[in-house]
Amino acid sequence: MISRILGLAGMVGCLAVVYFFETSSSATGIWRLFHWPAITLTGLGPLALVFLCFDFTLVMKTIYIAVFRSPSRLLKKSRKEALFLHGLGKQYYENGVSAFESTKTRGLSPFVKRIIDRLAVRIPPEDVRELSLLERSRIDSDLSQVVNVASSAVKLTPSIGMLGTIMGMVSLLSTLEDPTHIGSHMSLALLTTFYGLFFSIVVWTPIQGKLEKILSFEVDSCDQALRWLDMVEKRKPVTHFADSESIPKPKMASGK
Repeated sequence: MISRILGLAGMVGCLAVVYFFETSSSATGIWRLFHWPAITLTGLGPLALVFLCFDFTLVMKTIYIAVFRSPSRLLKKSRKEALFLHGLGKQYYENGVSAFESTKTRGLSPFVKRIIDRLAVRIPPEDVRELSLLERSRIDSDLSQVVNVASSAVKLTPSIGMLGTIMGMVSLLSTLEDPTHIGSHMSLALLTTFYGLFFSIVVWTPIQGKLEKILSFEVDSCDQALRWLDMVEKRKPVTHFADSESIPKPKMASGK
């Protein structure tokens, strides 16, 4: 309900800004390029529609992830976890389940922490794997919804620009008898299309790409932990764990 109210109020506000500015503006020359009503409509309008189409919590989660999460940090963290799990596997083969009980999980992802905590209380590895697979599916589904929010904004932004173009042309056709208003209405018609494409390409598309990378790295990190869990369950050699990029060197493993 909150999301719908915010979305509707935002769209009405953006359209009101465009209408009232165009009926009172006297800006000319190069200043018409910095058309703040067109920027407001195409910059905030898609966000308002996103609130209108999606749940408030999901939109806020998308904004939080886009602002505060970093794909490069996730990649570095995944590689550190590969080193950690590699060493933990060796300890498990040497000391048994007690290796999990004495393991410090600070700095690890919640997904890996829960796997180690479950193993530490002696839940069978096959049961831990089943629980982790369900959790991995949930993470994939949640992040896919986040990516879908950004994808919708990419598609909606040019449409908002076209809405501004239609508003400008309607205003232009209704005031053809007064040439002094032709310039302002024509600038609205053209610049909303321009800024719609601009925000779609320069703002929302990179955000969508960033969220897709975060989704990919999060899922890969879960799959990495599941491969390690499979190795532990079947007591495979630790060299069977991780890919060529994350297999630790001997001296690094001993440092852990």
